[in-house]
Amino acid sequence: GMDGFQLMKQLGEVSNVPAIFLSGSGGDENVVRALEMGAADYIVKPFSPTELVARIETALRTRPGSVERSERKPFHFGDVTVDYDTRTVAVSGRTVRLTATEYRLLFELTTNAGLVLTHDQLLQRIWGAEYSGEGQLVRVFIGNLRRKLGDDARDPRYIFTVPRVGYRMTKP
Repeated sequence: GMDGFQLMKQLGEVSNVPAIFLSGSGGDENVVRALEMGAADYIVKPFSPTELVARIETALRTRPGSVERSERKPFHFGDVTVDYDTRTVAVSGRTVRLTATEYRLLFELTTNAGLVLTHDQLLQRIWGAEYSGEGQLVRVFIGNLRRKLGDDARDPRYIFTVPRVGYRMTKP
């Protein structure tokens, strides 16, 4: 009851698994939209099984964050620990309850620690392409996340603001 774009949005909310669109429509607009939503590839029918296998292998090999869950080590920095396998966050050994969106935001920041993620990158990865330009939404969730982690925006230890660009998490 849904199209591939709706499925991609829902998949992106719960998983970091690479997705490949298989479609009968090869229009540039659909290809670009799928890739902007985070698809690893877009293949237009008909295609050979050999090509499909090669594209799957490439997506698995090149996708950032494609490490198997059992191989992903927890993120530790200062008092903060993020256990990706159990989706738990602790500060000074105390479990911190995050909403699904707050966890996804923290996941993006910690798995890209040391790199600046722009407002638009965070919007697209967490809320979807239709939220482009909604920087205030990111700021509100960053504020909530900082509060729950005990981080102070004026003197941050974990999440640093890059003015008019985005945010960066300290690399352990």
